[in-house]
Amino acid sequence: MANYDWTKNADEFLSANWLKMRAIDIAEHLEFSRDAVLRRARKLNIEKKPVDVMRPQYYQWSEEMDDYLKTHYQIKNNPELAAILGVSKQAVMRRLKTLGLSRGNDGHTHYDWSYERTSQLVSKYSSGEELAKIAQALGVSLQAVKRKIKALELEPRRKKTDKQR
Repeated sequence: MANYDWTKNADEFLSANWLKMRAIDIAEHLEFSRDAVLRRARKLNIEKKPVDVMRPQYYQWSEEMDDYLKTHYQIKNNPELAAILGVSKQAVMRRLKTLGLSRGNDGHTHYDWSYERTSQLVSKYSSGEELAKIAQALGVSLQAVKRKIKALELEPRRKKTDKQR
């Protein structure tokens, strides 16, 4: 565990911004870890954030962000969506749940592959179709396609060089 030199100014910044900023943002500003900020807040007896204050301040979801999620959640994974939207992976997961969007079958997190769907996947994969297009055609996430390809131990495709194109 790293030791952090907490100055009076750092303590004042933490106290003044505890209810206004997320712990991770305070940590970035002070160049400390998030855990160090949380430990220091406890040591200084700073009150815990009330739930009604915490949640709304995390991210302000715009209609455009929601639309982007709705159109891309099946073909991009949570880390990709988080990076594009400028939010955390957890925020993406919470928002997907709030919007009722699920990559799984009937709310399950993993897709239940039928023989027919598996055959379609193998055929499309063998013909060289892009994974994102396979996922879209089968109505599953890109991650589900990648997991199934790995589970089936299909031969990895080589990337085309400039000479092969």
